[in-house]
Amino acid sequence: MESLESQLTEKERQARVHARALASIKSAEVKREASGYAVMASALSYGEGATGDGLFGKISHVAKLFCILFAMLVPSLLIWSLLL
Repeated sequence: MESLESQLTEKERQARVHARALASIKSAEVKREASGYAVMASALSYGEGATGDGLFGKISHVAKLFCILFAMLVPSLLIWSLLL
């Protein structure tokens, strides 16, 4: 009778450990999925903010113009300073 009780308690312990492990795995999956949603939401809000008429949209537009100007001027300045 005593071995039967120990077997039952061991099965109960194993069931609790198994349930806890499954809950941990489910929690990790939910966290990973939530972080994916957060990345997509931030990317979409950045895109909407950068193309808008607000302050961030204006700063983004000026930054794009600066990058274009820099990309156009640097090669000619390098040629001028190194070859001439």
